[in-house]
Amino acid sequence: MNQNDFLFSPPVDLTNCDKEPIHIPGLIQPHGILFALQEPQLKILQVSHNTSEILGIHPQELLEEKLQTFLDSQLIEQIQKKLAEGLGTINPLKLSINTQKGELFFDGILHRSDGALILELEPVTSKEFSNFFSLYHLIQAPITKIQKTTTLNQLCQAIVEEVRKLTGFDRVMVYQFDAEDAGTVIAEDKLEELASYLGLHYPASDIPRQARHLYGLNLLRLIPDVNYQPVELFPVDNPVTDRPLDLSFSVLRSVSPIHIEYLKNMGVGASMSISLIRNQKLWGLIACHHQSPRYVSYEIRTACELLGKVMALELASKEDNEKLDYRIQLNSIQSKFVEAISQEESFVDGLLKERSNLLDLVGAQGAAIYATESLTLIGQTPELADIQELINWLATTNDRDIFNTDCLL
Repeated sequence: MNQNDFLFSPPVDLTNCDKEPIHIPGLIQPHGILFALQEPQLKILQVSHNTSEILGIHPQELLEEKLQTFLDSQLIEQIQKKLAEGLGTINPLKLSINTQKGELFFDGILHRSDGALILELEPVTSKEFSNFFSLYHLIQAPITKIQKTTTLNQLCQAIVEEVRKLTGFDRVMVYQFDAEDAGTVIAEDKLEELASYLGLHYPASDIPRQARHLYGLNLLRLIPDVNYQPVELFPVDNPVTDRPLDLSFSVLRSVSPIHIEYLKNMGVGASMSISLIRNQKLWGLIACHHQSPRYVSYEIRTACELLGKVMALELASKEDNEKLDYRIQLNSIQSKFVEAISQEESFVDGLLKERSNLLDLVGAQGAAIYATESLTLIGQTPELADIQELINWLATTNDRDIFNTDCLL
């Protein structure tokens, strides 16, 4: 059974990827293990197929067993105590498991889905326990730098630099969405030899609707190796609900094959994204790319997610300040126009006297002024013949005093 046979019917391609059920893939990435548990006994309902490789235990041996089958009683008590305190405060749990391969250490990440408790285990190389103070030291300097910025551009540049320092990715970008969900790269920090993506625009179709929804739910997504082989859950469906397990909040959830192909086409070997939410809407993403496989620890990811939340809080004030500054600038320009026009014999002469201010007034790179069959071009504009054709079209089709559009195609 290949991945597309298991996931989708018909197979997903660029024509129907917006219908892909990416929250229920039935697959995870192979750098960890996933258990679906029934509470309160913590009975194993589903398990990923890679337990043999990581734990040395066949998944069939774990199914229907209680978690204490391979975790000692102290760890089970630790999990149950943390569950009683609330899921929002416990991740990650530091777990050590005695296996046929010896003592192994894991980050345990818990959440609930479809009435099941989901436990995901990511192997770690050390049994050292992280705590609030280590997290504080990771983010103290970046937060200070972010809060000292005064403009949106400074804020975005600060965040890409700080996230890249924390993670070591080759490239980190801020990708902002417009009202139509198209995106623009507005900040970037990268290896010097890489081509820049700064200022590039991407269509809304780059991120399908259901993917945007998941970005709003799960604020950080890591793909350590785009060439990974997905691991199936066993059994395929949750035996309690008889449906595929909802992995919307899973840190190991497998990624759409279309997205993997997209990353490979860009020469990306590993990626991470951090969602930027403003007013409960996806404002943009912090996108991280690496040319080769790269794993980022749960602690570093938590620090990056927190920085994303701090940045989201700063977005409102920075954008509001810029709007206020822009209004003040516009008032100043308007005053100059009123003065210039009052000193000229005609309205057009007044506009032409303040050419740079005219462009600044509307945030344009170019303008065409047509009056009394005279055409004057300012700044960067289309060819004269194209503008004349547009004027002719407006004269024959427009019955309004004012016509505006953001698309001339």
